[in-house]
Amino acid sequence: MTMALCALADTVPCPCGCASASVVHVGNGQELLRCRQCSLLARAKMPTEEEAVSFYRDDYWVHFRMEQIGRGRANVYVQALSWLTDRHPAAGMLVDVGCGGGAFLRHCRERGWSAIGFDPSVQAVAYAREHGLEAYAEKWPPCSLPDESADAVTLINVLDHLRDPFGVLGEAWRILRPGGVLYIRVPNGPVHMNLKRALNSIGLGQLAVFHLYGFSRDAFLHHLPRLGFTSVAVRMAMPSQEDEYGRTEGVRPIFRRILKLADRMGYRLFRIFGLDQKAWAPAIEVMACKASLGTTR
Repeated sequence: MTMALCALADTVPCPCGCASASVVHVGNGQELLRCRQCSLLARAKMPTEEEAVSFYRDDYWVHFRMEQIGRGRANVYVQALSWLTDRHPAAGMLVDVGCGGGAFLRHCRERGWSAIGFDPSVQAVAYAREHGLEAYAEKWPPCSLPDESADAVTLINVLDHLRDPFGVLGEAWRILRPGGVLYIRVPNGPVHMNLKRALNSIGLGQLAVFHLYGFSRDAFLHHLPRLGFTSVAVRMAMPSQEDEYGRTEGVRPIFRRILKLADRMGYRLFRIFGLDQKAWAPAIEVMACKASLGTTR
């Protein structure tokens, strides 16, 4: 009876809305929820909507400006658009959600796409517009674009930051034309959860990346089809070519460099042996399509 009560106490509804979740203790007093059906991870304590919006509207650009506009992710953008173009060869209307200062928008425009972006930060959007890009300071969703008006929607290191990721994906489905493609890149939730557990034991848990949600290959394969997407493919994502974080002195930058080196070596080895589809890396990328023929969710 006691064991049953303890198990019940550690079971709560999952934020995905599809099943219950168990409580996972990752050390340092931190708790995550893990869905019993799809393996989605989520923070046990979420910020309020106002707290989340105000941080990305007012503070994110100030603290992470170089991460958004520096050259560190140039190879990531090349890789993302290359895979996207394989799925949708004709350049059309691309919508970048959480566009920041517009680095990916610029890359897409240079390659023939009509690209527009949305971001809650007025400062980030102003920077993008100063560089001739079309960007709007709007929280997403809702999106001001009409139904079936976009050929591609991209969310690069964005989806796991959002309080309602499934609402965001539903809005992406709405504005995509039949045959349009969805591209997502996020940290690999289970990898970073286990890394956080290990690093918390030595006081370096902040080096693991966990925002509000932790997505896995299984979570995407479960949720994207139920949201109306087909041809879902998940694979390990290329590490960024440079690290725009950790430029201070001390132990943490050293550990960051070690982890970054291990990430690059692991990526190369998995690609050599054809294991990239296993999506075991610290970051994963996803491609999916909205069915060409009329379908409903």
